[in-house]
Amino acid sequence: MHLSTISQPDVDNLLAIYRDKVAKASKKLNLVSRQDVKNLLDRLINESLQLLSWDICRLVSPMIDIGTGAGIPGIPLRIKKPDLAVVLLESNRRKSLFLRKTVDELKLDNVEVICNRAENIICDSTFTGRFNTLVSRAAAPMSSLLQWGECLLRPGGELIAWKGSSLDSELKKADLAGWDEIKIWDHASKVTLIRMVKL
Repeated sequence: MHLSTISQPDVDNLLAIYRDKVAKASKKLNLVSRQDVKNLLDRLINESLQLLSWDICRLVSPMIDIGTGAGIPGIPLRIKKPDLAVVLLESNRRKSLFLRKTVDELKLDNVEVICNRAENIICDSTFTGRFNTLVSRAAAPMSSLLQWGECLLRPGGELIAWKGSSLDSELKKADLAGWDEIKIWDHASKVTLIRMVKL
């Protein structure tokens, strides 16, 4: 089966398998710190995929997911968009090993897991200007995300973050020079998405 022709039942099945793998490993690895793990994972996966209904987002490869943790939002987006090349950045070694195993078992091509911190890879010329899309969910304040985006994104690349009630205060502390097309979507699920483009 060619990646670009993956059917909806196959997508739904992969998402369900992924959810079950995270739920099973969650207690041991502290992937999701809630009692009702499966319901929470359903919500996190759905919130990841909300991005696909926000028509201003381009999601151009390669994409980096900073502080991906259990692989959210990077893995659900990759499952839904099979041609998307993704780098999952996670500093925790055990979580990184889980991600590598999961990516391998789900047979997700063009997904690379890197065990490192964003503060480190922005100093590595290998990653400078390498990405067209940067996504992150609750991994860092906007000031840090913008700093990392300046180094990692190509000109015209988009930065997309899932945020909560702290977004307004974070934006006040952030340097927005060098960024354009700033859009905010307060979604019905009470998650706020922000998207901006590197000049």
